[in-house]
Order: sequence, then structure tokens, then C-alpha cells
Amino acid sequence: MTSAACLRGLLIALAVLATGCSSPATRATLPSARPAAPSTIRVGIREGNRITIRKVPLETYVQAAILSEFAPPSGDTDVVERMLEVQAVIGRTYALAHLGRHESEGFDVCSTTHCQLFEPGRLTTSRWAPQSAEAIRRTTGTVLWFGRSPAEALFHADCGGRTSRADDVWSGAGRPYLLSVVDDGPAENAHTSWRYEASDAALIAALNKDARTRVGARLGGIQVLNRDAAGRAEQIALHGSQERVVRGEDLRDVLGQSFGSRSIRSTRFTIEHAGGAFVFEGKGFGHGVGLCQAGALARIRAGAKLPAVLETYFPGTKLVALRASGLRDK
Repeated sequence: MTSAACLRGLLIALAVLATGCSSPATRATLPSARPAAPSTIRVGIREGNRITIRKVPLETYVQAAILSEFAPPSGDTDVVERMLEVQAVIGRTYALAHLGRHESEGFDVCSTTHCQLFEPGRLTTSRWAPQSAEAIRRTTGTVLWFGRSPAEALFHADCGGRTSRADDVWSGAGRPYLLSVVDDGPAENAHTSWRYEASDAALIAALNKDARTRVGARLGGIQVLNRDAAGRAEQIALHGSQERVVRGEDLRDVLGQSFGSRSIRSTRFTIEHAGGAFVFEGKGFGHGVGLCQAGALARIRAGAKLPAVLETYFPGTKLVALRASGLRDK
């Protein structure tokens, strides 16, 4: 098979993955011939009111992305480097599984959390730049594979002790390997709790900024209607002048727009109303699907190797080394 044919096959498989029609097989099917990875990726970087498109070498993109998505202020150099190897495989897999996500805008991926963070300045300013370069060298071309395509390699900062199924968090088609995993063992004590308080007036103002959560002039209460196996709020009722039922992740997104991403850190929360304020108390940080960075780091500190860490959070996937290709440059 030619390099062009290999890449076409890869892109077709990616298109199938994106539509939620991936194979229902329960374990990875390794390709008979290694597909080719593009040598460059087109990144859309927002600069003020305009987007600049840059063609970036794939491995340079992955290195900048992992420094943007995981940059501990301190830690054992060897442990951080091994965590960066895990993040490199995740970041590379995510990029290849989302090639052309912004095709209508003329590029593959954006530089925000809509795709994955890409801050190229970190390649020179991060204290972990040398370790990230070594992590890239050790994992070049390596991706997580499931069925006939790269896996949907989602990740988040802290699962709070248990990850969630993708279809529980966002509904729609899930993935056989994006399951609810109890993050115990070496990761048992790696998870954090948080608390956030917002006055009635501030919360009403935040909710009314988005059509999904608009309640009008009054908010009488917030009620969690049901939770998934990990304890994350799936459906939430907003009892106000206008009654609303929203998904937990939608509520977190709306409130994060007003109060910041470190306010309602996850949907593993309880809600109380007292003294003219709503109090959210929860565990973890992020959507809770796929790789839990806090748990993965704890496992690495305990001696776990890259394949074991990835198998914990993406059961049934396999590591595959793709061939290098210059097709993207032609």
C-alpha cells in the first residue's frame, strides 16, 4: 500500500470515529500495515479578533501541547518526564483523531481547550522543556489505537476518585474504552476537594447570560435530578421564574464563563442554599472522562510504566507506532 493510500485510510477511519460509528469490538485490532502520520499539522491561533494559521511540525505541536496541558511547578525530574511521555502519547493521539476538526476554517485544530491548549512559547520558557523534548524523542509517532483508528484520547486534571463514561457526561455515542474507572490503589489519595460560594444575585446573573440556563429574575433552588456511577451530576433542575433542566457539564460550562474555570471545578458536587448564597462542594477538576492526570501522576510515582497507566484509563486500547510521512507538505 502506498503512503498516500495509508493516509487516506487513516483519514477515513478518523471520519468514522468522529461520527460515533466506530467498531463495537471490545479490543483493539492492530493494523496489518502501519499507517502514516502527517509531518505537519495546521493550528489556528487566535490573536485578538483574528485567527492566524500556522503549519507546525507534528512533534513540535505535541511538545508544546503537553507543556501547555501539563506543567507542574515542581517535582522529581524523572517522574515528570515519564508523565510527559504519557501526555505526549495522549496529545498526539488526540491531534490525529481530530485532524480537520476546523476544516471549514482552513486548519486542523485550534489552540484553545476546544481542542487542546497550544502555547508555543512554553517550548522556550518552561522549566520542563528539556524533559518534554526527551518525552517526545521516546514516544515519537506512538499513539493509542482502537479498532481501525486512533482512540478518542480524552483527559482531564483530576477525576476526584473515579472517571465517568463519555456517554454519561455528554450523552450520544460513547466509546468501549471510555468507561467509569475507580482511581484507587496508588492514586487513592491523589484527588482534591473544593468549595465555591456564589451569592443569589451573582448566580442568577451568570445563569441568565446563556439561553441554556436562563431562569429570569428569581432562582428558588438547584436540584440534582440524577447522577452517573461516578457521582457526577447528569441532569440538574433550575427552579426559577423560568424552569430549566440542563446537563451537569452545561451548567459547569456556563458558570465557568462568569466565575472562572476554578470555580465549579467538576460536576461531582453537592449544592446547598443558605444565607442568600449557593454553596457548591465537590471533588476533582475537569469533565472526568479518560485519563486522570492526578491519578496517572500518582501511579507513575509508584513505579507504573506508560503502557500500564494508559491501559488503566483506556482499557482495550493498544500502543501503535505510526510511520513518518511528508504527505502533508505536498
